[in-house]
Amino acid sequence: MAKKRLTIALVLRSGGDYCIDHVKTLVAQLPTGYKIICFTDTPFVMDRVTCIPLSHSYRGMQGWWAKIDLFRPDVEDDLLYFDLDTVIVGSISKLLKITGKTMVMLTDFYHPQYLMSSIMYIPNNTKAQIWNTFWKDPMRHTAECTVTSKWGDQGFIRSVIGDCRRWQSIHPELFVSYKADIAKLGENKWATERYSRGNGILPASASVVVFHGQPRPYDSCEAWLPSFQYYSSPSS
Repeated sequence: MAKKRLTIALVLRSGGDYCIDHVKTLVAQLPTGYKIICFTDTPFVMDRVTCIPLSHSYRGMQGWWAKIDLFRPDVEDDLLYFDLDTVIVGSISKLLKITGKTMVMLTDFYHPQYLMSSIMYIPNNTKAQIWNTFWKDPMRHTAECTVTSKWGDQGFIRSVIGDCRRWQSIHPELFVSYKADIAKLGENKWATERYSRGNGILPASASVVVFHGQPRPYDSCEAWLPSFQYYSSPSS
C-alpha cells in the first residue's frame, strides 16, 4: 500500500490582518506537487489551492481560533500546517517527510516550556480529541486561554494533549523567529532586550522564518523576503 502524502493546510479567516494576497504569497513559496487546502470563510479560486469553508463562524473569538478547523473529522488527511505569517526561505523537504502518529509543533521562541502552533504536523488520528474537547465548551476554552501559560489555540492544544514532538528538536537548524533570532537590538524597532538575540542577518541554515505577532512579514521590509503576490479574481 502506497504511503499517503501529506496535505499542506492553511487557514484564512476574514476580518483580520490577512487576506487572499497573503495566501497567494505563501503558496508561491511552497513546493509543487503537493495538495494544498485552505480553510476559509471567504472561498476563492486559486491555482494549486482547494478552499474548504470553515465549519463554524467562530463569532466572538479571536481569529486564531479558526485553526480548530484543522482538527475537524470530515477532513481525514494528515496535515502540514503553516500560519500565513510564515516565510519560507529555504528547502522544506525535511518537513514534508514527517511521519508518525503524534503531532509536531514548535517550541515557543520566548517561552520554551510551551508549544507554538505556527507550524504543525497533524496526523489524522490526533484530531478527534482536540475537536471534540473544544466544541463541548468553546466559550470556556477561549475565555481560559488568555494568559501566557495557556495562550490562544496553542495553549488549548497543549491543555488537551499535554506535549508532543517539537520541530526544533527534530530539525533545530531550520526554524527561526524573526524577533528572537534575526532582529538586532538597537537597530530594529521590533527587537526587545528580553528576547532578541539576532545580529540583523538571516541565518544561512534557516528554511522557515516565523513572524509571530508584530511585525507582519512584509512590514519588516527585509531584503530577503520573497516577493509579495497580489490576488486577482478569475472573474474580475
